[in-house]
Amino acid sequence: MTVIEPHEVVSCLAQDKAAADGQALVQLMFIDADLMPVGTGRPRFHEVTYPDRSLFNGIAALHRGLAHGEDELDFESSLIHLLNVLLARHADAPGAASPTLRPRALRQVREMLHSQLNSNIKLDDLAAVAGCSKRHLIRSFRQAYGVPPHHYRTLLRLARAKSMLAAGRSVAETAAELGYCDQSQLNRHFRREFGMSAGGYARSVR
Repeated sequence: MTVIEPHEVVSCLAQDKAAADGQALVQLMFIDADLMPVGTGRPRFHEVTYPDRSLFNGIAALHRGLAHGEDELDFESSLIHLLNVLLARHADAPGAASPTLRPRALRQVREMLHSQLNSNIKLDDLAAVAGCSKRHLIRSFRQAYGVPPHHYRTLLRLARAKSMLAAGRSVAETAAELGYCDQSQLNRHFRREFGMSAGGYARSVR
């Protein structure tokens, strides 16, 4: 994995040239500065390349999610988690942590998640309601409710999905009504949380 800091100019590395000659795909990801920690200075990386297999696999999964139209709130929250891992393992990240959000701001974010359950809400939308950075929102929401906003919304959707499936609705209808891009996305979330597909759950309760 190659990390290039802002305003740095780096020529193509030897391993990248070798990969290009072999017609391998080199993917780039440009990080919004708002996703980085706010403090007395920006994080500093002392190397250009890092042999970190688990972090590489996580970033590769993000690229696949982009290609398959993964939900934006899930995607951006996963990106921030991977940035936290990157900074913790490989960077000097100065600056004191920001205080947690006030309960009223967090309640407004939670109410938005409840009221727009079938919408493709973005982390920018939630941060605007809370009046803080996206990174600060995720940290404060997790401290208050035990999970980050995207996971909280997933749990809300799955609870509603279980009720709909038990009432006889099809998997396709349930996925569409709850804002999933297709039923395979609903099935992925179902398996992740409950160890079975949405169709398997429907058969077990009817």
